[in-house]
Amino acid sequence: METDALGRGEDLLFAMGWGTRVDGTNERWFAEQLAAEGYRVTLVEFPTNPTDFEREYLEPLVDLRDDLEDPMVVGHSTGGLIAAHLQPERAVYVSPWWAFYGEKLRGWLVELVSKLPVSTPVVPIDFAREEVGPRVTDRGWERVPDRVSPAFIREIRRAQAALPPIADRARVCASLADTVVGLQGIGTRVPPERVHLYDGRHEPFAAADREAATAVVTDALRAVESDGTV
Repeated sequence: METDALGRGEDLLFAMGWGTRVDGTNERWFAEQLAAEGYRVTLVEFPTNPTDFEREYLEPLVDLRDDLEDPMVVGHSTGGLIAAHLQPERAVYVSPWWAFYGEKLRGWLVELVSKLPVSTPVVPIDFAREEVGPRVTDRGWERVPDRVSPAFIREIRRAQAALPPIADRARVCASLADTVVGLQGIGTRVPPERVHLYDGRHEPFAAADREAATAVVTDALRAVESDGTV
């Protein structure tokens, strides 16, 4: 797990998505927008091939959370799945990976392979660069692994199945055009009045109009802080 921090103010824990980096161009731009809201943002980059969800994902994040002072939590994609297991009262989940999209990493062959005790990345990822967003950089895409292991798929499924209830105060930001994660994972857990829609694909910070997409996230942050309705 890699971390970095920027900004000043109240602590905000930013649990990042699978394959994104603390030094990534778009990721840091997004963190800077969060910091501009008056937060000290701690960015958290996770390993891309874990074999134990609790040991490699959740427990390190718990330790980091406990070192901060009652942080606001923002979790994107895989980070949104991990962060939800912290059960924070104040949280904004951005395109959280609470369910698989369609048959992505879900076909019968993958179902079979995921049951094997294999930690070597042999399963090709099944989303394309354009599904993430038009602002994805060449360097950023080159650093995304092109395969995952059966153990990784197994652990993600297990974490999704064991997802705790989402706090009443939490908000979710999502795009109806997202084809990386399954939106049904949001709809079955969060009432529509607490879902904020942005125009883009999986990453709001890689959207064509990333300022507008990210403004949806910062609006959700303010709504959580005030516990009001936008």
